[in-house]
Amino acid sequence: NRRCFEAVGLKGKNVEFVLGTDVQLNKDYQINTLRLAQQITLNRATRSMDEVGRNMDAPHVSQMVYPIMQMVDIHTLGVDLALGGIDQRKIHMLAREYLPTIGAKAPLCMHTPIINGLNGKKMSSSEGNYISVADTEDDIRKKMKKAFCPPEVEENPILQVLKYHVFPRLDTVTLKRPEKFGGDMEFTSYEECEKLYGEGKIHPADLKAACTEGIVEVLAPARDYLGL
Repeated sequence: NRRCFEAVGLKGKNVEFVLGTDVQLNKDYQINTLRLAQQITLNRATRSMDEVGRNMDAPHVSQMVYPIMQMVDIHTLGVDLALGGIDQRKIHMLAREYLPTIGAKAPLCMHTPIINGLNGKKMSSSEGNYISVADTEDDIRKKMKKAFCPPEVEENPILQVLKYHVFPRLDTVTLKRPEKFGGDMEFTSYEECEKLYGEGKIHPADLKAACTEGIVEVLAPARDYLGL
């Protein structure tokens, strides 16, 4: 959604939005797709989709075409640096290897971490286990209230949201709690927060509450832009 991208700052005269339908039906695009399809084996295409595809035990033909189209997208758009989640790395490696065979340059690639869904499972739009830029404050609070927060640090979705979304954007994260439970705590670094949580010195409910307030604050400008 274009307005969601704009809401988090991706806008201005140097930003151009291109829809797939703007380029993918062009003759050159289709020819390049077929040229790459002739070179890439079924096994390579399947492996590239291992982390992003569904039902890969019995994949559809379209799932094999997907990585090839993604490669042609990179070439057609003149991409210098391909940005994606770490689950895209095998597709990007295909692009680096095979795009030069059709006279295209190999892109640089940058990969971001993949975080768990709020229920601890793989993030999925069908499950609704994620925070959306287009969520209202009430939506965020309801989702965070139901979120899974295990006592362990590993694979903890609340800690992941704090690490990758809240702490990088806020100077201080405040964990509020009654004096009888130690009083409020302020953190200026994620590492300090994770350490104390791993030592059992922060209750999961208190961590969730601090994360909720943090992500509500971080996304406030986006909600204002979207009128939510």
